[in-house]
Order: sequence, then C-alpha cells, then structure tokens
Amino acid sequence: MVDFKIMVVEDNLIFALDLQSKMESWGYNVGPVISSGEEAIEESFLEKPDLIIMDIGVKGELNGVETARKIMNLHIPLIYVTGQGDEAIITEAAKTVPYAILKKPVDYEVLKHKIRSALELKIRQKTG
Repeated sequence: MVDFKIMVVEDNLIFALDLQSKMESWGYNVGPVISSGEEAIEESFLEKPDLIIMDIGVKGELNGVETARKIMNLHIPLIYVTGQGDEAIITEAAKTVPYAILKKPVDYEVLKHKIRSALELKIRQKTG
C-alpha cells in the first residue's frame, strides 16, 4: 500500500480522535488533528497531504467551505464530514468540488470506501 498522508480538520476532538484511530487502523498515515480553517490552510501548503477530511463547521474565522476555497488550487481531494443540515451551506460546499459530503454520524464503512476511491482516483490522475 502506498503511504498516503491524510489531514483531518475537525474541531470536535472526540470525533476527530476516533476518526484518526479508524483511519490508522485502515493503514493510513494521519497527521495531527487541526481544528481551525486558518491552520488547515497553512498546513495544506506546507505538508501537501494526499487527502483532507474536513468538517464544515471548524474553529476560527473561516469555516470549512471557505477554507476549501483557499486551498482548491492545490488539487487535494477533499471529503467533508459534517453535522450541518442547512441546504444552503451544503450547496456552497458542493461548489468546492469535494470528493464526497458525508453527514454525521458517519458510517465508517462508507467513509473507508470514499477514502479508498478518492486516493485511487488521485493515483490514476497522476499516472495519466
């Protein structure tokens, strides 16, 4: 398995640590959990993860959608996991072209499949 690096942007620490533990058990390299949009932008440019899993409602002045807009040019696949039910924010999130938008509580088997699919697509795009 290729050593993929996944960044988690989530301000609910309990959920974030559970998510991190699950992904590590699936064999992924998960960096430290990031809780704010501003820090996520900085880390995305520095670390260039292979995938970002981000909540729409994160700490700081930027929400997850605004954060995604700032890093779109890095072409990092993004999966939103969110408790947001507001259709307007979901519509805005979709405009950032995420690989998936999953509602909380997250079905981990669905997430596992979405992660694998997003990373396989990334590999295919790199190899032409």
